[in-house]
Amino acid sequence: MTTLSELRACKSCGNVFAKKAGVVIITSCPQCDGTSFDTISVNEESL
Repeated sequence: MTTLSELRACKSCGNVFAKKAGVVIITSCPQCDGTSFDTISVNEESL
């Protein structure tokens, strides 16, 4: 199971993907090959 803290969002195209594929850390967006990311976080007080 994947949690939201394990995901990234590409700032260029908006693609959401996992930080890791197995033991390999993904360093570029698989959609557009961009390297600028936002980490997805949840405000737990609103849950």
